[in-house]
Amino acid sequence: MDKPFISIIIPTHNSASTLAETIKGCMNQDYPRDRLEIIVVDDGSKDDTKKVVEGFPVKYIYQKKAGPASARNNGWRNSKGQGLCFIDADCIPYTDWVSKLARHYDRGDIDAVAGSYAVDGCRYLLDKSVHYEIKYRHSRMPEYTNSFGTYNVLVKRHVFEALGGFDPGYCNASGEDSDLAYRIIKAGHKIYFEKQALVSHHNSLRILKYFAVQFRHSYWRMKLYRKSASMITRDEYGYWKDFAELFLVAGLAVCLSLNSFMLAALLAALLFVMQLPLSVKVFLAERDVRYLIFSFVTFVRAFVRILGGIFGFITFWIIKR
Repeated sequence: MDKPFISIIIPTHNSASTLAETIKGCMNQDYPRDRLEIIVVDDGSKDDTKKVVEGFPVKYIYQKKAGPASARNNGWRNSKGQGLCFIDADCIPYTDWVSKLARHYDRGDIDAVAGSYAVDGCRYLLDKSVHYEIKYRHSRMPEYTNSFGTYNVLVKRHVFEALGGFDPGYCNASGEDSDLAYRIIKAGHKIYFEKQALVSHHNSLRILKYFAVQFRHSYWRMKLYRKSASMITRDEYGYWKDFAELFLVAGLAVCLSLNSFMLAALLAALLFVMQLPLSVKVFLAERDVRYLIFSFVTFVRAFVRILGGIFGFITFWIIKR
């Protein structure tokens, strides 16, 4: 029996510096080449993205900037795959990435397969710390999940056709993947989590950029939760720490407004202590004391996330944009 024909779709915006490695990784799959196509959707890039793509035997689609959700929709609608694989333009897949995802294709109880991140592609302290956290979250997720990231997922074509693909209302890279995952589950389909299907993320985060991304994620998550309020506590990527941070930061703000500085200091100390286990895990894995700094990063991140959530709540729940 022939393996399913797979379309790999790579949305990109000003990713010329990383895109070539992503395409090479997709071309070097151990999956039969005649059962594979690679589609790059250029979402209004201003850099040399088109020139980079011209060096490879892949399909290139250009569109005016409309966001990654729109770009992914453009890609799958111009594809011929039975299975649709999505990866980001700064990720490099392992050579067995497609094979590991597609081996579940013929299972009638599975309509999407999500993969995970590999830590070995990270070159910098912050990147590696972030990916250790992602790996930890993934280690807690069940075999069948209700959440995935579009940096590593395969979805059967009939699911996209039934659900209409990604919601283009997510005009930034945030929330569109969870939105689709929730709709897949609500439609009665199942998402399998294949932890051995790996991609490396070869980006280089800077602290201010990282906080900006976290603000954006929290902002758009309010749109997501307005559409799917029942998933607020059910998303299997999250866990108790996310909610504990929310209440601690809110309590700290209330204490400061009431001039209860001692209690505020106590809550701040508790919030910081909550960050230590992850930093210690990374420190022990890398044998490098510098990784303990991540506890300070995640401490500040808790406030950034709350701030993004407040702005998102105002925008999507009160103004109802």
